[in-house]
Amino acid sequence: MSQVCFVVIAQCGSWFAKAVGFAENGGLKMLYDSRMHPQAVEYDGSVYIVYRGEKGLPYIISYGLESRRFSKPFMLLTGMEDKVDANRYARDHHFSPVIWIDGKGYFHVLSGCHGNTPERYRSGNQVISTKPGDITQWEMITTPINVSVNYPKAYPIYDNKTLVYFRDGGHLGAWTYRISSDGGKTWVSPANPPVDLDAKPQDGLIADHAGSYHTARVSKDGRTLHVAFVFSQTDYSKDEPSPVNSRYNMKLGRESRYNLYYIKVDLPSGKVFNYNGKELATPVRKMLADRDCLIWDTQERVVAIGASIYLDEDDRPYFLLPVSEETPYKCRFYFVRYQNDQWVKTAIARTPHPFNACHLDRSEDGLFKAYLVTGEGENISAEEMDRYGWGDRIEEWISDDNGENWKLSKDLTPTKGYKYQNIKFVSRNVGGITGDIILFYGWQDTDRYGTAFLLDNRK
Repeated sequence: MSQVCFVVIAQCGSWFAKAVGFAENGGLKMLYDSRMHPQAVEYDGSVYIVYRGEKGLPYIISYGLESRRFSKPFMLLTGMEDKVDANRYARDHHFSPVIWIDGKGYFHVLSGCHGNTPERYRSGNQVISTKPGDITQWEMITTPINVSVNYPKAYPIYDNKTLVYFRDGGHLGAWTYRISSDGGKTWVSPANPPVDLDAKPQDGLIADHAGSYHTARVSKDGRTLHVAFVFSQTDYSKDEPSPVNSRYNMKLGRESRYNLYYIKVDLPSGKVFNYNGKELATPVRKMLADRDCLIWDTQERVVAIGASIYLDEDDRPYFLLPVSEETPYKCRFYFVRYQNDQWVKTAIARTPHPFNACHLDRSEDGLFKAYLVTGEGENISAEEMDRYGWGDRIEEWISDDNGENWKLSKDLTPTKGYKYQNIKFVSRNVGGITGDIILFYGWQDTDRYGTAFLLDNRK
C-alpha cells in the first residue's frame, strides 16, 4: 500500500509543505499543469488541496493558514469505487481533480475528465460534500456537466454561480463553458462555443488540424471570462504528413503549438470580444483568431501551453509564458503587456522546455512577481515523468517598473537534485488568487515517488 504524508519545513524565511506520494510505473503526477485548475482553494482560514494520489484516485487535504498544519487526506471516491473506471484513473494523469466551492459552502470536486475520441469521451465524476465545509463525507452528482469534458477550469462568478470552462471533444474540439446556478445540479451552455479553431469554413492556415490549449481568469466582479490560447498545427491524422517547422527545419511533435491569442467573454450576455472591444462572431475559428485575436505571432517559435494571466484593478490582462528560442526546447519566459497601443514582450529568464510552468502575480504595492521553473533540465522529449519537461529550480523574479525590467528575487528550490514542474496557484473562493502561496511538483530519477510542495511565503 502506498501512503501520502505532509511535512511542513522552514527554509529561507518561507514555509514548505512537502507531500510524498506514490508514483505508479514512474508516471503518476500528483498536480496537473495550468490547463486544469484550481487544485487548491482558500476558504474559511484553510487551503483545500486536491491531487492525484494512490492508484491515480482523487484525494483532498486541508492546510490551516494559521496553524500551518495539515489534516488527514481523504480519498474522494470512498464508497463509490464501483461507479468509476478505476483502471483509467490509474493510467491517465489527465484524470487529476479540480475543486470549487459553491455559494452555500459545499465543496465540489470534478475528476476523471479526458477522452480524445467519441468512444473514449468522459464527462468526469463530480462529487459534492454532504455538509458545508466538511471534506470527509461526499456524494456523487449524477447529472454531467457535458458529454465530454477535457481540461476543466472552475470559477465562482456573479450571483453565486459557478462556471466550468473546458474543451468539448477531442484534440480538434471546441472550447466552451457551462454555468450552474443551483450548486452544480444543472448546467447551462452558451448559444455557441467561444472558440472552435476547426470550425467551418476552413479558411485558416492548416485549420483542419487546429488543436489548441487554453488558460483563463475571471474578472473581480465575476462577469467577464478572460481567455488566452495557443494554436497547434500538429497533424493528428496518421494518413497525412506533419508540417515542417521552417524556423528549426524539422517536424515537431505535439508541443509544436504557436502564437498567443486572447478573447474575453461577457458572461451575462455570452458575447465574445477581442482586446480592443470588437464583438466577434462565435465560434471564433482560425482565420478570425488570426485577424482579430492575435497578441503575438511567434513566427514558428514554440508556445506549448497557455499563458498565466494576471488581471489588474482595471481588468486589463497581462501574460507570462515560455517561448522557444535557438531550439524548439530551449526557451525564455516572456512577460507580455499592452503598452503604447501595442503588445510589448519582455524576456525574463531561460528555461529548458516549452512546457515548463509559471505563475504571474502582483503584490499590493504594485510589484510584479513571476514564479518560474528554470535552471538545467530536459531539452528533449522523454518518456514517463520526464515526458512534458522539467527544470531543477523554482525561482521568483520581480519587477518594480511595470515589467520593463526583471531581476531574480529568490531561489525557492526546496530540495536540490529534484526535477520540478507544474506550478499551481491557490484560488480564493470568492474569486481571485491567494498571494504568496503556490504549489508545485517534483520527482527524482532514483525512485518511484513524486513530491508535491506547498510554498507558504506569507510574512
